[in-house]
Amino acid sequence: MKKVFLWLNIIIITITLSCTSDSIYAKGDSDQELRIGLRQCYEHKESIHVNNKILNMGYKIDDEYKSEQVFMSDNGFTFMPASNNYLISLDSYETYEDVQKQAHILMKQDYDVFPGYASVGVWKIYIPIKNKKETSEILYKLNLDKNVAFEIVNDNGFRTIMEFSNDIIVMENTYEHVQFLSMDEDNEVSAIDLGQRQYRGRMEFGRYDEEGITAINIINLDEYLYGVLPSEIPYTWPMEALKAQAVAARNYAVYYKNNNSKYRDKPYILCDTTSSQAYKGYSVENERTNKAVNETDDKLITYQGEVIQATFFSTSGGHTENSENVWNGSVPFLKGVPDIYELEPAAEPWTKEITSVEIKDILAKYDIDIGDITDIIPMDYTESKRVTNLEIIGTTGEHVIKKETIRSWLGLKSRKFTVVKEDYQPRKMFNVMSAGSYEKVQNIDDMFVVTGPYSKGKLKIDDDQLIILSKYNIDNIPLIEGKKDTYTFVGQGYGHGVGMSQSGAKTMAEQGFTYDEILEYYYTGVKIK
Repeated sequence: MKKVFLWLNIIIITITLSCTSDSIYAKGDSDQELRIGLRQCYEHKESIHVNNKILNMGYKIDDEYKSEQVFMSDNGFTFMPASNNYLISLDSYETYEDVQKQAHILMKQDYDVFPGYASVGVWKIYIPIKNKKETSEILYKLNLDKNVAFEIVNDNGFRTIMEFSNDIIVMENTYEHVQFLSMDEDNEVSAIDLGQRQYRGRMEFGRYDEEGITAINIINLDEYLYGVLPSEIPYTWPMEALKAQAVAARNYAVYYKNNNSKYRDKPYILCDTTSSQAYKGYSVENERTNKAVNETDDKLITYQGEVIQATFFSTSGGHTENSENVWNGSVPFLKGVPDIYELEPAAEPWTKEITSVEIKDILAKYDIDIGDITDIIPMDYTESKRVTNLEIIGTTGEHVIKKETIRSWLGLKSRKFTVVKEDYQPRKMFNVMSAGSYEKVQNIDDMFVVTGPYSKGKLKIDDDQLIILSKYNIDNIPLIEGKKDTYTFVGQGYGHGVGMSQSGAKTMAEQGFTYDEILEYYYTGVKIK
């Protein structure tokens, strides 16, 4: 698809917005810590390897990290589930060195034994067991040694093991999960190296009563934002757009930190996927995006004095959306606004073909059977021209898909689309208004568009649709022919459409708007403090 699109009747809207520099939360609150689930690459894994050579192991107690032990390994560290049942010593030891001495005594007696970290300042000996017969035999032999007593414990769903330099340590994780901090001296920034990505802050490797190992990054707010911005938008974009993104991303994190975790049944507040906001850690940091975070330090978007849930997305396709048209409930600061600043959208206008058979198969995944598909009809549209109800008609019935279910089920980039069916023929003639009268133009290649005072440019279109910019929206006219038993969705935009358009923020910044003006345009009735 060509990257140049038709823009007609460009009308510049002049917006006067006020801003304030007062901070609504205390300086230093940007140091508050977040728990980020690393779901993109490090969730439910059989093992996770850390490339660092020196790790500091400890706990977070009373809002302070307490170091317990430092480990060194030239080959790094590997974390895995400890899903066995164990014999655990009743006696405990205060240090790793103490428990290691006792473990070595038992190893010389041919026991399969490991040091284990049970709790703060509490080390114990762990012996994995497989069955009742083996357990009885081991206990009988151990009972001959009156100095060591053991109890049988089953898999608790939380224990992990750490392998390093031919050693193994069992971590109980019953009361508090162990956390790890990099102490490698050859790195400019203290970061945990997981291979594909590196992360500032501390790392927790746990099972959390689930399958496999999951990594959770414990990191302060601004350092988290360092890894969010370049994951969400290109660092080459104008600085005011980067700052707008920094504030919106900060809002998003603070909202869930101070209110409710986005994942109430998970051991983290946010994750690193776009279901929260994209986050790739230290490995993607850039000087420009870090600067945008630093220069908006502590700035937040508020509505009536409260920190808002600042949602954002890639590209609106001409008009943002009301929250109630996407999710449940109307939110006063998440109202749709004209988004005609998307002159160079990050997500280009798109098309997607879906056959009748494919749609039938999609419905079958959700136990919906309406026979062979005979038609698809967009039933209702929002003011922004997004489809809210899509009726699918079959030989034995019909089914209506609503709101964002349309986008998720059909795999569409947005709900702002036109459906091209079998009998559709693209228009070959257009009426163009000129000085109050209409003229018929039969050859689009001969059309021109006014680009400024006393200037014009040749009209261009892409291969699939004609894009028309009006005062309140961006419309499209499909230029492709329909196909038998196929429904072609010809659309614009990418994402849910609620809140700030990243593409629109980019162009607003290029036209001289400041980051607070951008935010106050996309979020209705808010203040930046």
